Order: sequence, then C-alpha cells, then structure tokens
Amino acid sequence: MQRDKGHSDSAGALQFGKQSAEPAAMIRQLHAMVNEARAPLLDPTAGSLNECRERLNEVAVGLRALLAGLPASEPKRKAALAEPMRALRAEIGRVAMLLDSAAAFHTGWMHMAACMVSGYTANGSPATPESGRRVSLEV
Repeated sequence: MQRDKGHSDSAGALQFGKQSAEPAAMIRQLHAMVNEARAPLLDPTAGSLNECRERLNEVAVGLRALLAGLPASEPKRKAALAEPMRALRAEIGRVAMLLDSAAAFHTGWMHMAACMVSGYTANGSPATPESGRRVSLEV
C-alpha cells in the first residue's frame, strides 16, 4: 500500500469495522501500515517521529475496529488469524524498539547538552548539571 508523503489515509477510509471486510485482509493492511510507520524511524528526527505517531494512531483506530468486529465464538477462524496477528504483533514490537532507541538517543543528547552548559570537572569530564533553577540578573 503506497502513500504519498504528507498524504494520510484515514482509518475510516480504510474500511475498518465494516462487516464485509475480511479480517485477514484487514490484519495484512494494518501490518503494512505499521511497516510504513517504521520507515521514517530510520532517521529519527522530530518530523519523522511525528509522522510515525500519526500513522500509528491510524493503526490503533483500525485495530480497535478489527477487534470489535471479530466474533468471539469461532475457534477455527481465530486459528486462521493467529499467524497474521503474530506477524502484526512482531512488527509493532520492531517499531516500539526503534521508538525506544530514538528516545534514548535524544535523551542522551539532552544530557550531553546539559553537561556542556555546566562545564567540566577538574579531571576533564563533563560536570553534572545542577538540578535547581538559576536566574542571573545584572544590575
């Protein structure tokens, strides 16, 4: 499923929740959407993270609609959907790892920036930033 950058398919337009839609096809479509959300995370800029967040919100809406429409009393159908759901869960796990890595990367840089502002210790390592607020006034 290709989409233009800057163009967002709404989950409603994806026909989630309609009884005529085949659950396995819906799961494959959700998997493709999560895969698309993962692609921008290879360059974890603020814009990429925001694009991923928007796409994952669409996936969440679709997944809720899918789960609400699944009949609970059909074990044969559940067994048929187990593999596509496992693949979807694995793809979501990969996206979660990339998001965690991006967050750790940016947190590390924030810490380094704070250390750079605080100066250095006598042995040359970055000083621990002061935890309180500072106000500097010239009179």
